[in-house]
Amino acid sequence: MPEADRVRAFLALPRDRMWVESTRGLVERLRSTLPKASWTKPESWHLTLKFLGDVPRSRLETFGDQLASACAEAVAGEIVADGPVVFPPRGEARVLGLGFSSNEALASVALVAQAADRAAQALGVAPEKREFRPHVTLARLRDRWPSEAIASFRETTGSWTFPPWQARSCVLYESRLEPAGAVHTPLAEWSFTGGPRGVRA
Repeated sequence: MPEADRVRAFLALPRDRMWVESTRGLVERLRSTLPKASWTKPESWHLTLKFLGDVPRSRLETFGDQLASACAEAVAGEIVADGPVVFPPRGEARVLGLGFSSNEALASVALVAQAADRAAQALGVAPEKREFRPHVTLARLRDRWPSEAIASFRETTGSWTFPPWQARSCVLYESRLEPAGAVHTPLAEWSFTGGPRGVRA
């Protein structure tokens, strides 16, 4: 298949402006007090629903058609931060991030993620083996952090007040790997239009 017909893509909730501004302040504080890490940029703070990887560009329209019905049933709403997450859960920490609390809006988002997982299989993408656990990655650790630093990350992040993230649509992004980092370009967007007629979160 020609290289021009391939695209590295993922599906995500688009960034929420107020949430990003608040989290930018948190990361600045963490960077000034914690050991060296590869901190993610605000431009990458999407909430990923499905990473497709390298897939045929010509097949994305079919993927979108299958996803559209799930988005039409999804209810817009606010998702709420639920404190720090560290991966892996046991052993040496490699990824630091922020998780989200279970509520009606997040349950609706999870159904969209499940629909995306099913639709992606037609593109040759392997189905997810793990339960959908939405989070935003804040840092990747190349060097081992002492336990005190991990505890400080948990404490500072856990006490931070985040505004709610408005979940109103999902976006299919192309991700191009550039020397300065990944560049994400929107390819398509689907609004969440479920719920009682005339009512929007």
